[in-house]
Amino acid sequence: MDGGEDSATVRGQDTATAPPAVARRPPLTGRVHYLLGGTLPPTYNAWISQDLTAPGWRTRQAARPFVLMLPFAVVFALLPGELAVRAATVAFLLVAGAGLGFATSGFFRNRRLEQHGLPPVIPPHEDEDDE
Repeated sequence: MDGGEDSATVRGQDTATAPPAVARRPPLTGRVHYLLGGTLPPTYNAWISQDLTAPGWRTRQAARPFVLMLPFAVVFALLPGELAVRAATVAFLLVAGAGLGFATSGFFRNRRLEQHGLPPVIPPHEDEDDE
């Protein structure tokens, strides 16, 4: 091995495709604001891009409506009534939240990317007639 070579090049990796530096993560209050649909400052764009495009993005997007539905599920669980009715209501709320999260994850991913000034992953379809 030549002493002047980069360690990534020595291992046979191209330095141009080396993984990027770790994205700066927002504080807890910023993550909660982001979870609720808020916009973060541009300093967190690398973290936002990683959150919305890295493996597991669909699960993270689907978890957002599920988490937002949790307070309502707790309220319905604490209401008086038969246990079976309360359990069914809570289960419906949580399953519906997760299902809607998975069903709309692609749309909301593009919306969140555009909201932060990043290019959308899937180009929006234009409704045009082929006349």
